[in-house]
Amino acid sequence: MVGLCISGGGAKVGFALGVLEIMESKGVKPNLVYGISSGSLCTAALCYGSVDFLKMQLLEIRKKEDILDPQWFKALIAQILGLGNADGLFSMKTMRKKLGKLPEDKPVMKGVVGYVDLNGGGITYISSLDVEKKDFLDAVQASCSIPLVMQTQRLGDEVRVDGGVRDMLPLKQLIDDPLKVDEIHIISLNPVTPDQKQIEKKIMPVALRTIDLILNEVLQNDLKIAKIYNMMLEKGLDNLVPGKRMIKFYEYIPTQFICDSIEFNKDNIQKGIDHGLEIANKVLKNYH
Repeated sequence: MVGLCISGGGAKVGFALGVLEIMESKGVKPNLVYGISSGSLCTAALCYGSVDFLKMQLLEIRKKEDILDPQWFKALIAQILGLGNADGLFSMKTMRKKLGKLPEDKPVMKGVVGYVDLNGGGITYISSLDVEKKDFLDAVQASCSIPLVMQTQRLGDEVRVDGGVRDMLPLKQLIDDPLKVDEIHIISLNPVTPDQKQIEKKIMPVALRTIDLILNEVLQNDLKIAKIYNMMLEKGLDNLVPGKRMIKFYEYIPTQFICDSIEFNKDNIQKGIDHGLEIANKVLKNYH
């Protein structure tokens, strides 16, 4: 059984597409996929569409406004005058329309995505096998909503935002899934070591850089799970991880900076794809 785990990373999502294309060409067929934030977009595409569908949608993005709708003024009015409900600089309407184009009515595999409820602070994981398609896509949209930058999703008593706030890479959840996969492919959209860059004296670049650094720290901790997990089993410490099994891990991690989280445009998408193809070809060079 093969599992796939895809981290968040916003506009770096092209990297995941490049990896997925090579995985498909090598005959790697996931039975289960977990995704957070932009990784949840890939999860939705694999559950209700295909790698080709994901590629078509991403290559249609020429500029940021092709996927995010600016609502700066509405957000300003809402915060100053209390009029309206805009609480992010960008609306998610266009992104949701793209999700609505997914061709399959029923999931072709199990996919799990996560979002955080700001009220309680906890993270909720939603499986494509347990809810209707609309409810699953609601969870995907919420999982992509970077706090302050993008509009929150308010459903019932919940205020939903990006699952990456609590879990940048849902690897532990994938390992513990009842399907008990014994091969896991981990796609990180961010380098393990933060890139060096000069930050402009503006609010948005400072905010985005801060978010990226926080998420990078979370990612580093999550990636350690894979190494510690098998190391404990190899050393005979299985009593500390009862019911576990040896798992073969494949890691796809960028070695260069691709772009900032909301820098959606044609060049950045293609840059991510090209780097994903490069890394996946190396990782899967001798794949059985």
